[in-house]
Amino acid sequence: MTKAYISSSALSDWQSTLVRAGRDLQSPCACVLEKIDQMLAENPERIDLASYVELLEGIGQSCRPSSLAWATGQTVKLPLGSELGRAILGCKSLGSALHWMCQYFPLLQDASSLRLDVEPDWTTLSYKILDPHIWPRHEDAMYTLGIYGMLIRSAAPEAWSHVQITVEAESEQVRADLATIVQANVIYGGNANAIRFPTSIINAPLNLAPPCDPALLKKLSAELTKKKRLTPIAERTRQMIYNEMNDGCVSQEHIARELGISSRTLRRRLAEENQSFQSLLDECRMQFAALEFRTRKQLSLSDMALKLGYSEHSTFSRAFARWAGMAPQEYRRSVALH
Repeated sequence: MTKAYISSSALSDWQSTLVRAGRDLQSPCACVLEKIDQMLAENPERIDLASYVELLEGIGQSCRPSSLAWATGQTVKLPLGSELGRAILGCKSLGSALHWMCQYFPLLQDASSLRLDVEPDWTTLSYKILDPHIWPRHEDAMYTLGIYGMLIRSAAPEAWSHVQITVEAESEQVRADLATIVQANVIYGGNANAIRFPTSIINAPLNLAPPCDPALLKKLSAELTKKKRLTPIAERTRQMIYNEMNDGCVSQEHIARELGISSRTLRRRLAEENQSFQSLLDECRMQFAALEFRTRKQLSLSDMALKLGYSEHSTFSRAFARWAGMAPQEYRRSVALH
């Protein structure tokens, strides 16, 4: 995947948190402030996503793991000075705020997915970084979930006792009691990081700021359209494949439909970039498998094959061996040694 970036405002949130924490922090964590200052000075608008996630993981190792990330997200004040901040805070209800957050999330962060699934009883807001090379990323997940948890609590604080949190990381990879930190039930080893809450509060009033001008949403939509247009179709296809990978079978027709074009147009535009859908699918499958081998120690080859859309694990094993130069079992053993 091409290099992904995140808005520098995320680092500003952490800068404020670390300054407020002051002497309570361990000295290694205090040194992170210098690193943040340096990164913001180099690019005050956007920063490399991989470097950002690595920085947060370092904070988690040096300071209070996960609790600091969650607290930072919980205390974020979406900047009224930013256009997206005004649009989100100006929403009348929780549901509309989360909808527009998902809609315009690509303006804040590349190579990532933010998705809102509304069902009769439960609504799930899920978040994940799509680049399989960016791992571990647990502290980023806790920070991001903390932000959305703050919105839910602002709209309906009484509903928090019914909330369920899911994290990608396995329980043994987390050095903290997450249930105590978030004050909710926690599920580990999920396909994405998510908050599930009762759909009954989806229309709860938010009223955090004056209503935003419809012209602002129109402007944000234009910026989003421009960004998509400037992103190579192969990169957009990769991200869509990664986003759908956990559902098993990923078809060219489905991906084309999600991209808003026909399968024929997708084939033609990929060919213009010297790519094919099958080659991208194979690449994504293997990169995804490598991530799964690093993070899901107990996942069987049969389950891995099904997850990637292979009907037989032997077919997956042959494909993986061609890509990695070794059998999946051997690759898993080599990963375990590092």
